[in-house]
Amino acid sequence: MRCIFCKADSQSSRSVEHILPESLGNIDHTLPLGAVCDWCNEYFGRKIEGPILESGIFRLLRADRRVENKEGRIPILDNRHVPNLPDYRLMSRFIGKVGLEALAHRVKHVTDWNVEIVNKTELDPIREYVRFNRGKITWPFTYRTLYPVNALFNDGQEYYDVPHEFDLLYTEGNELYIVLAIFGVEFALNLGGPELDGYDKWLAGHDFASPLYTGKNS
Repeated sequence: MRCIFCKADSQSSRSVEHILPESLGNIDHTLPLGAVCDWCNEYFGRKIEGPILESGIFRLLRADRRVENKEGRIPILDNRHVPNLPDYRLMSRFIGKVGLEALAHRVKHVTDWNVEIVNKTELDPIREYVRFNRGKITWPFTYRTLYPVNALFNDGQEYYDVPHEFDLLYTEGNELYIVLAIFGVEFALNLGGPELDGYDKWLAGHDFASPLYTGKNS
């Protein structure tokens, strides 16, 4: 087993990598031990996920929806907290991190999946950008509101909310996008490079429906 980000030997790693933080309500979507090494796991928690979750808007949303962190605590807001947005580049790297891990989650049952992802040179730019903050270009992402943050859905038996959801989108141009919704806001980022033309084209050809609710997910 090698880390899908830094490619180091990770057979002795013992951190459980959550594709999305537990502080966003994620318990089930995790990766096998060693998919992300302890070193990278600690880095993401401290340098990317932590600042994102502590930004004003995420503190506000987590407090409003009463989403607990892994210690069981809910953020407390006072006059010092302004609902500011996260830094754009930091948010971009966070989405890219989720994207590469979502890909690993999708193929983890395939023989030699770890070798395939680690050796896939086409993924090296996103690795370098997300893990090591390399590259002058900030990878762009789209965002739009799909449903209200307090929306409730019904499956015929009970009502439930959706703090997060994600999927991968393959376009006709052989591009791979991560599509992620957090508290009703959809984000999309190209895992193959810093451009969004393929996603814009896909949306235009599908009446601007979300990939999260189109085709196999409709």
